[in-house]
Amino acid sequence: MADNFAMNGPPPDAAFPDAPPEVAAILDRRIGELGLKIEGSPLEPLVARLYRELERKRLLHFRPACYLTDEWGCPSGEPVIGIPFYLADARLAWLERQINDLEDEREILMYLRHEAGHAFNYAYRLYRTPEWRARFGPYRRAYREHYAPVAFSREYVRHIAGWYAQKHPDEDFAETFAVWLTPGSGWRRKYRAWGALAKLRYVERAARAGREVAPARARGRTDVTAAEMEETVGDFYRRARAESEVEQRGIAGEWSRVLAGGAGASAGALTSDADLADIFNVHPRRRHGVRPAAALIGEHRKLLTDTVAYWTGVPRPLVKKMLEAMEQRLQALRLQSDAARAAEHLAEFTTYATAMAMNYRARRRVRPARP
Repeated sequence: MADNFAMNGPPPDAAFPDAPPEVAAILDRRIGELGLKIEGSPLEPLVARLYRELERKRLLHFRPACYLTDEWGCPSGEPVIGIPFYLADARLAWLERQINDLEDEREILMYLRHEAGHAFNYAYRLYRTPEWRARFGPYRRAYREHYAPVAFSREYVRHIAGWYAQKHPDEDFAETFAVWLTPGSGWRRKYRAWGALAKLRYVERAARAGREVAPARARGRTDVTAAEMEETVGDFYRRARAESEVEQRGIAGEWSRVLAGGAGASAGALTSDADLADIFNVHPRRRHGVRPAAALIGEHRKLLTDTVAYWTGVPRPLVKKMLEAMEQRLQALRLQSDAARAAEHLAEFTTYATAMAMNYRARRRVRPARP
């Protein structure tokens, strides 16, 4: 039996039966035992790129330490950057991808710049100053996971999807810093007629002052690091999957009032089979140059999710669930897309999904967040 195990690898895990052997082999290991490091991982060049961007801005005294932990973030008031541990190992990335969309390089850099904004705020204790509070609001304002952004407000920059700058004054500063730091953002031109320009100019002044002096708090304390995590890889991801399933059931309930289910759908539903058939209006007898419409949408689902969430402010999990439900309906209806008209199909579908998301916001009677 032991020899068979060694030859074929560990038995398949019920939660991840399709896991490759190298992934299955670490499911019973504690995360802290994996020896995860930023050095030598795919994260190393991206962290180095962040530091080069700070150097180009002549912030020679500011290099926030980065460490691996369970999620993105800076511990409150601490000028350090926590990065999800799964980004440092391809086997863990495979597991993460089974549950969530895995960040690509562009997104990792976006989050690094955003977290660098938090770290800069904490390192120089800007949030304690009257000018910071006048620009961004009280740092001690209650932090809300669920917030209602003002669509297309020009008082805030746009960086992370969902008008994230409107979530909290601290997030507003971090997003503003990220836009200021991003090479080629052209913030002076892009935000020229926006109220957010004053915030960007404030960041520029704060950075100029930071070039001359060391931070008031140069080093920060981490919260739990990957090396300290006692949970096994399998337990971590089984729990993550269970939490995701609970969240998805809640999201399904949210959309049950607005998603059509074909015949018998409520009169108030926001989508219908007829709408989808209008978008993918390929003649049923056409045989060449066609593919399932569901396959076309599935291929672009992540980009569609990001785009709709970015422009509507509807939470990304809700948008993702909506698109998955629409994809399932396209499959059930056996609708086809014409390869020669793929761009047309995608443009119309994206517009339709955006309208659905905005209609959802209206139905929820979302009230704008107070500035």
